[in-house]
Amino acid sequence: MAIIRENRRCGSALLLLLAVGCVSTDEPLFGAVAVPETRSDPIESSVQSSAPAVAVGALESLPEQAPEPVALVVPPPAAAAPDTTPPPDEATPPEPAVVLPPFDACAGSGLLLCDTFESNTGGAFPRAPFWLPELSGCGTHRVDSSESVSGQNALRATAGGYPECMVHADLNTEEEVYLRSWVRLDAEPELLEQYLTLLELGTRQAQDEPELRIGLRPAGGSLCPSSPGLDVSVSGLSGGSATGCSGFALEPERWYCLQARVKRQDRRLDYELAVDGVNVLSASDVRLGNGWNEQQWYFKLGRAAYGASTKGAVWHDDVAVGREPVPCGP
Repeated sequence: MAIIRENRRCGSALLLLLAVGCVSTDEPLFGAVAVPETRSDPIESSVQSSAPAVAVGALESLPEQAPEPVALVVPPPAAAAPDTTPPPDEATPPEPAVVLPPFDACAGSGLLLCDTFESNTGGAFPRAPFWLPELSGCGTHRVDSSESVSGQNALRATAGGYPECMVHADLNTEEEVYLRSWVRLDAEPELLEQYLTLLELGTRQAQDEPELRIGLRPAGGSLCPSSPGLDVSVSGLSGGSATGCSGFALEPERWYCLQARVKRQDRRLDYELAVDGVNVLSASDVRLGNGWNEQQWYFKLGRAAYGASTKGAVWHDDVAVGREPVPCGP
């Protein structure tokens, strides 16, 4: 037993010597082995040396742990920025067209007479109840469909007739009247070479004295020589007659709206004349002679030549007489 214990001691001493020799000489225990030279990073070496040693078997024996769930934090959606893009221009629907009813030339209050000649037969003398019958020996004033300002017909007055052949209406004893007539002249040059009238107001149906006449003065005549055109002449005055010259010339083949206001009170007379709504002539306090003593008077319409009976025609349309102003149109 002593021998065995001694041998154990010797073996232990031998093992100790071998271990000390390996540590002291840095030689491998089982022969030389070529090992590539490596340089260790001092930082890594210090970290590795400080880490606790864990046996491989211990790693394998560690229980497997499930990874902790990670909560995903989803940020709330950002508030949408206000849309600053201007809306597309929307086409503004056009306003509905205002359709006006056709102008009624004979509408309105205070009318004494009105005629558009639409209800008359072409080629005949006007038949409205307020027109007096045609005087004998005339035949120069007829309803015609070749020209019209508002419809199909108009009154056509041709050359050859006397003043008494104009269309007449009885106005009784009206003190103040308003006249309207659309007028158109023929293209015949001789039409304007002599004095002729278009509208008249007189105290007798079949006579042209005394009267207020609205007519056309020729150039170079004894009256209105430097301002030919529309005029207003009043005859039967205490001193003869008086003529007002407007200098407004009517062009052929064009419609004009003539309006007039005539007021007669006792033996004084006032008048105004307008063309297409514009005043062109007026007079007041015209002193009337003895021939105007009669309060009865007549309205005369058409064409009357004083002097030679010139060529050419005159048309009238939408004729009206009233106690109030009569408009030309809407």
